[in-house]
Amino acid sequence: MAGIEAEIPYNVIIIGSGLAGLQCAVILGRKGYRVLVLEKNEHIGGTLQSFDYKGVSFSTGMHYVGSLDEGQVLNRIFRYFNLFDGIRYKRLDEHGFDVFNIGGKKYAFPMGWPAFENYLKALFPEETTAIQNYINAVESTVCGQEIFNLENPAATYVEKPSQSINAWDFICNLTQNAELRQVFSALNFVYAGDRNRTPWYVHALINHYFISSSYRVVGASNQIPQRLYQEIEKTGGRVLTMQKVTQLLFNEDHLSGVRCADGNEFKAEMIISNIHPGSTMNLIEPGKIKKSYRNRLEQKTDTLSCFALYLKLKPGKFRYQNFNYNFYLQPDVWYASSYDERLWPEHFFLHFPADEPNPQWVDHLSIVTYMSFEEVSMWKDLPSNARGIGYKQFKKEKAEKLLALVLLQFPELENLITDYTTATPLTFREYVGSPTGSMYGTLRDYKFPLASYVGVRTKIHNLYFTGQNLNLHGVMGVSISALLTCAEFVDL
Repeated sequence: MAGIEAEIPYNVIIIGSGLAGLQCAVILGRKGYRVLVLEKNEHIGGTLQSFDYKGVSFSTGMHYVGSLDEGQVLNRIFRYFNLFDGIRYKRLDEHGFDVFNIGGKKYAFPMGWPAFENYLKALFPEETTAIQNYINAVESTVCGQEIFNLENPAATYVEKPSQSINAWDFICNLTQNAELRQVFSALNFVYAGDRNRTPWYVHALINHYFISSSYRVVGASNQIPQRLYQEIEKTGGRVLTMQKVTQLLFNEDHLSGVRCADGNEFKAEMIISNIHPGSTMNLIEPGKIKKSYRNRLEQKTDTLSCFALYLKLKPGKFRYQNFNYNFYLQPDVWYASSYDERLWPEHFFLHFPADEPNPQWVDHLSIVTYMSFEEVSMWKDLPSNARGIGYKQFKKEKAEKLLALVLLQFPELENLITDYTTATPLTFREYVGSPTGSMYGTLRDYKFPLASYVGVRTKIHNLYFTGQNLNLHGVMGVSISALLTCAEFVDL
């Protein structure tokens, strides 16, 4: 199949089948472009992939989405891509879509900003001014980000004040109340917030996105990439798996196509990279791109990676909860800013899957926490089947430690677990493609907003970027990046 495709020239080749890559293929295909998507793995979807283990389907990365109520930004995006056709979404508990235990105190975030405001003011009646100022600041920041309101996707990058403001400092300036500071920051894990680096705009956009409304997919998350695959095929586009791009091919100073690990070559007028910018630079032979530009992208700092524990449970014994559960051992949701593996684990995020046909019960759970790539770096150059007993023992010890922390909150689980498997930063590196298994791509730094920025255009005139490293990660962030990328080709 690949050999036949290699003989056909394309308008656009997209490297990587993460959400943004697939969305770009749909948009451009609908506009008449002949598009080919090349994926190195067996399955498409990036962090939307699912995997089967002992008869149970686990989602790897996308645990819930925000702003999916009628008229909200992700609802409009999903409708454009026909992502409501054949896919169901369950609205989380409007009285507490995310439940937090922060150093022994519990909080349940209600859905919708009026409800959220009332909740905080009831908890902290002496802090009404700080709460109102916080909400006003979030709203002002979101309104100032035109693209995140689906306005002017072709706009040239202009640095915003919110990109050069430290999120933690901004929150601290709003209130002296240490507890309220932590509550404002409670959604920290969904953007790997770093108190020394994270810009205010990242905090504001993410909080606005989830508090506005939150949903989870009913069933496996890979329904989304599979639906996009169908949309791509409708336009005449192609998606090929097991095609790892190893080199970008040049005709003088512009790209003419790509070469894959199996020797297949594919020709195209333009290339969109949906993989990490540093990994993209590795595909370009020396001398074909400015060294300073190459170095900047190769040396970008990534956000932390994670360790995931996937539990298989006895059926019909553990009730489904219509919220996410976030546990912090200490009263500091920013603890990973000074991550210390000796204290691991200090936190976990527990996801209850919304599955059929028994919606009242769950037969599996996903539990995720931070982990540094350095902890698995000794095995980084070894194939997954050659890491030996040391790696297996490492995963076993980490699984037991994390499970012990989970059982403190959910002791009833102890006798319900029938099996488990794990994922480390190496797993995420292999299946998602980021060099260090990063959860959320490159780190945004308020001190260097321009250096943190990765533009759609590159120093090669027919090579473009898309994906979570451009503006923001997550389903919304990468969807917006797809719009930004496609705006270079077509009117949106």
